[in-house]
Amino acid sequence: MADSVFEHIQNNTLGFEHIYAISMKERTDKRDFLTLAASVSGFNVEWLDGVRPDDLHPKAMPDGLNPALVKPTVVACWRAHMNALVNVISNGYSTALILEDDADWDVSLKSQLGEFARGLHSLKGTKFVSQEAPYGIDWDLLWIGGCASGPDANETSFYAIPMDPTVPRAHHRATWGGPTEQWKQQYPELAEDSTRFIYRAEMGCCVFGYAVTTKGARKIVSALSIDHLDKPVDDALSELCAGANGRHKIECWAPFPNLIGTYRKAGSASRDSDIESNNAAEFHEELAWNMVYSTRRNIHQLVAGGETVYSQWKDEDVPWSSKAMKHREFAYPTGYLVS
Repeated sequence: MADSVFEHIQNNTLGFEHIYAISMKERTDKRDFLTLAASVSGFNVEWLDGVRPDDLHPKAMPDGLNPALVKPTVVACWRAHMNALVNVISNGYSTALILEDDADWDVSLKSQLGEFARGLHSLKGTKFVSQEAPYGIDWDLLWIGGCASGPDANETSFYAIPMDPTVPRAHHRATWGGPTEQWKQQYPELAEDSTRFIYRAEMGCCVFGYAVTTKGARKIVSALSIDHLDKPVDDALSELCAGANGRHKIECWAPFPNLIGTYRKAGSASRDSDIESNNAAEFHEELAWNMVYSTRRNIHQLVAGGETVYSQWKDEDVPWSSKAMKHREFAYPTGYLVS
């Protein structure tokens, strides 16, 4: 499949028709940082306001919701994602990427997405790819960013990108799922520490960044707003991908490890989340979950126009991933179909 069919991934919407980012209106700190990170990465976002628990009217709550099991801030998060999906539907976007305001990604995101698209089409057996829709539109959800994903236990086909310099070693990851035990045993040459996998996903967790088609957005809103909701939005999406607990199954695909992670600025944990109430007396170092060459951790070098970016594990040099690299010269590896 020629590289030229994926050229639109280099545009300012990463090959999707639109990109939304969700944030509380008052979190100008998070909006500033994500806008800046997106800018140096060559894409733009449209901001959508997050939702407060006080904004939720009891009459508008979905059936099945138990306040004792799903706390108000988690319900507000669900509503914010429903608002984003409704925007996709009402604007008729064929595809859209939805980000949360603490999303982070590798400096090579566009190259990563190009190979992800190639893997997706290889797995689906696509014969023709439209340049205007480099990911196609015959899927429902691309779970690009999260803290977990997994295939069906009996799945035998996947796309492998071995020796990927942007894959964090397994012991550095704050994630779970990934390749099945059968895959690991059958293909020992695909080292878990350095291989990125792409597969049909039947499980996922966290919604740092995901893409939907129009029909995917319709299915999700139909299921999680019109039908019922009894758990956090990411767990409910996971049920849809699996067709579990009476849900109508949707078509989900994911990379593992994820391409979009989450970022925590050094300082008090109380600033991290608008869903969880973290201890203000608890402090942590700068964190970029599951990212090697984190855009946010390298933001000052990128803004200054520097050529060199650094791994967040600067004390660790491994054969497939160096502590520092010249990002403009970086060539992302090519994967292959395993079936």
